[in-house]
Amino acid sequence: MMGIKSRLLPTVVTAVVSALAFTACGGTSTQTQQTQAGPATAPLLRIGSLQEPTSYDPAQANEGHLAPVYQAAYDPLIKLNADGTLSPMLATSWEASSDKLSYTLKLRTGVKFSDGEVFDSAAVKANVEHFKKANGPLASSLKSVASVTTPDATTAVLKLSAADPGLPYSLTNAAGYMGAPNALETPGIKTNPVGTGPYILDTANTVAGSKISYKRNDSYWGDKLPYDKVEFQILTDETARLNALKSGQIDAAILARAASATDAETAGLLHQPYSTNWEGIFFFDRNGTMTPELKDPRVREALTLAIDRDALLQAVALGKGQLTSQTFRPNVAAYDPSLDSAYKYDPARAKQLLKDAGAENMTVTLPISPVFDPAIYDSIEQNWKAIGVKVVRHQWGPGQAIPSMLRGDFAVSYMSLAQRDDWRNIQLLIAPNAPYNPLKSQTPELDALIQKVQTGDEKTAGDAAKQVNQYLVDQHWFSPLYRLEQFFYHNDKVAVENQAEQAVPSIYNYKPTGK
Repeated sequence: MMGIKSRLLPTVVTAVVSALAFTACGGTSTQTQQTQAGPATAPLLRIGSLQEPTSYDPAQANEGHLAPVYQAAYDPLIKLNADGTLSPMLATSWEASSDKLSYTLKLRTGVKFSDGEVFDSAAVKANVEHFKKANGPLASSLKSVASVTTPDATTAVLKLSAADPGLPYSLTNAAGYMGAPNALETPGIKTNPVGTGPYILDTANTVAGSKISYKRNDSYWGDKLPYDKVEFQILTDETARLNALKSGQIDAAILARAASATDAETAGLLHQPYSTNWEGIFFFDRNGTMTPELKDPRVREALTLAIDRDALLQAVALGKGQLTSQTFRPNVAAYDPSLDSAYKYDPARAKQLLKDAGAENMTVTLPISPVFDPAIYDSIEQNWKAIGVKVVRHQWGPGQAIPSMLRGDFAVSYMSLAQRDDWRNIQLLIAPNAPYNPLKSQTPELDALIQKVQTGDEKTAGDAAKQVNQYLVDQHWFSPLYRLEQFFYHNDKVAVENQAEQAVPSIYNYKPTGK
């Protein structure tokens, strides 16, 4: 294991499924001084970006690395604060009905879009209907919304087909971005966003594939952000992004590899350790449809205990992460800190479990994604072979991994996903119709718990979410390995606050230091 080449797997998956959890870790000598006072304004913020939008239509917006690009132009209905709490934005309040089948939003007055249109309940209705029709990458986040009524200009009521405890969180990003109604159905919205946000796209200084330029929206309704202009420089190559940071071409950017992070620290760049994703093995075939042995939880446990997760963390990510055995993140009701150490490396017990289950000669097909460090697959294969499991590799091509997983092509897979709040985590991973439950695993016991999370009061839902988490760990639905550290670095000209549920900070989280 220790001979494994040290490379950190890219976090590209965060751009696909993302939404990202915040995990506070111990500080380092390079930690930003968040309390540092600086000037109220500064002329320019330059951010290195891995991606650029294929469309500025708010219905086509995505989370993760693209979030701050959209936040510059579009205010959401509800704001997701850096610590993961919610606060008013274009909606000043939101309240679920007693039967949980509607949400009433009270809307801010005096807000206009950058084209001069007034923001009101009709605009909310137009955006929700456009979002559902446009079938963008996050279209499922409004699948529970059946219709919108507008009792008056400052009230919008979202009628639901089923209770959706995660809806307020969905309204903090793509589903909540409000575009000018007159622009929503036009081709122009794809290249020129029309929102109520703090900035307006500077089309004259925006170059596809190179740079996105925003200038201040002088008519912005809210508190002004400190920067007069914001540039997103598109730097897809890791080395180019690191060099741009070190040379001062950009002020901040995320890096993918632990070795790059070490280089950035050596160069004096600043960083606050945090994590957003968990990653590990998904046992999709819990019914034994493709690999009959996997129906027995003892077999899933054996494959879990056979993996030397600590050695993998040290070798692949230079120890920059936290071991875990659960898919729920800290600071949600379902999280149980004792479950982070539930799975321990024990190949002898793993071999005994296989023997007890009559699965000593089993074969596992392990699909390989080019997104992840090959050393991960090498290590897992080596660990499984050590307990007598034959591993057959299947190589995915670029872009094939996620569609293949969502189709349920394979019994197991290695994957990295963002950690969300309880309900959205269940909707992403666990519910019978969850996209990362492609073979529709379900049991009456788990269904009953999920129902309580969906419809119960806060305490009932929280207790049920914790039981869901315990059930998954006990039944070995997944084999989580660790929560890896995000390598977001910046210079001393900016102070940055990490963002809960997001790979990179929100546009609201930057301040000038005056240096």
